[in-house]
Amino acid sequence: MKVSECAISVGDGIVTVKRKGTRRLTVARVLGTVDADGMEVLCLDRLVHNHYESEMDGWHVAGAVTTLLSRPIGPVPAKAH
Repeated sequence: MKVSECAISVGDGIVTVKRKGTRRLTVARVLGTVDADGMEVLCLDRLVHNHYESEMDGWHVAGAVTTLLSRPIGPVPAKAH
């Protein structure tokens, strides 16, 4: 699978995805959140990833109809430049 270069921003009930190299911004509503087994999972109302992508901006992505974003609970690791 592929890791995509993009920026994911989580706001109050929404998630935005800005992909590198484009002006397009994808916005999705958060349908719910789950904290289980040390993972934070956000359930979105639409697909924001492509079928070949497995990770976006530190989030693992999955889903066929809607996107599930997941990452370990805790401090967000600093990005390597």
